[in-house]
Amino acid sequence: MVDSASGVELLRDAGFDVRVAGHGDVEIAVDGPHWLRYDVRSLNHSPSPAELDQAQSALRTDEAGVLFVVPRAGRALRARATDTRVAYAAVIDGMVGLNGEEHRAAEAAATARASVSRVSWVRFAVLRALALDPARVWTQSELGRRLRVSHVAVGKQLLALTPLLERTPQGWRAIDPRKCADRFLGEYPGARGLATYWTATSGISAQAQRAEEIAREQEAPIAFSGDIAADNYAPWRRPTRALGYVAAMPDLEPYGFAQVRAADATLELRIPQDPTILPMSRAVAPTGRMFADPLVTAWDLSRTRGGDVPDAVAQLTSRAIEEWLWS
Repeated sequence: MVDSASGVELLRDAGFDVRVAGHGDVEIAVDGPHWLRYDVRSLNHSPSPAELDQAQSALRTDEAGVLFVVPRAGRALRARATDTRVAYAAVIDGMVGLNGEEHRAAEAAATARASVSRVSWVRFAVLRALALDPARVWTQSELGRRLRVSHVAVGKQLLALTPLLERTPQGWRAIDPRKCADRFLGEYPGARGLATYWTATSGISAQAQRAEEIAREQEAPIAFSGDIAADNYAPWRRPTRALGYVAAMPDLEPYGFAQVRAADATLELRIPQDPTILPMSRAVAPTGRMFADPLVTAWDLSRTRGGDVPDAVAQLTSRAIEEWLWS
């Protein structure tokens, strides 16, 4: 399924101001300062007339319309988009349909952002859990409770990962934790989901701390990853960007933060499409700050700019496995 975040970026490439309004909703600036809220639906196909009818009938009173994020816009979707209550972002096409008009994105990199394959989030979570706690033998039910998914879903992935795992009378364990970590880091597509990008005049650490305080006040705690979390697990480089995962998007604008494009951001907040990110995050004493697990942190860190990033990722990955940072 295409990533809803790719649709948001495509809207921005087409010249629209977009902000995340909550889980599954975005607000788009139309006619100057007027913001309209849209229900975001990501599909790996263009919706049928019946799906379009269902989406429109499900709109809440505070939603101006539904925004479909799709690889390509089919005939039915393009025809329905003449209705201002239906909009689309066709990632492969690089086209946006909004407010009854079509717009082409200014950047032609839409194809590179498209990803229509299904992701087994549970499989990646199982790899992380067993790699990060190599001394533990997990039962299927214990993994399900830890990841907050059904034990049936866990069982399917355990069987698929048997070359890397072994089953004992007590449960499952990693044969080689390093190979599990390498498999995760090499194949994980990222947490995906809707993101907002921010900057402020203070330093990175101060921005992270202030955002954390605001989010807690708004009952939307942040689990930090990337640079900020790596600096806690295995300090190696000075953080240059803060990344945090949230279940609901906090509003930082009244507190000195400004929303910017991804390339200009010093703070990124994301509602992850991967449902295992937040269940596997942990609070760390004495501050109680929440951090994503070390392997998600390493993956996010690897996407950070800097010549010292590969060494920092290697250091974090080795420490996570050898010193059991998460167990």
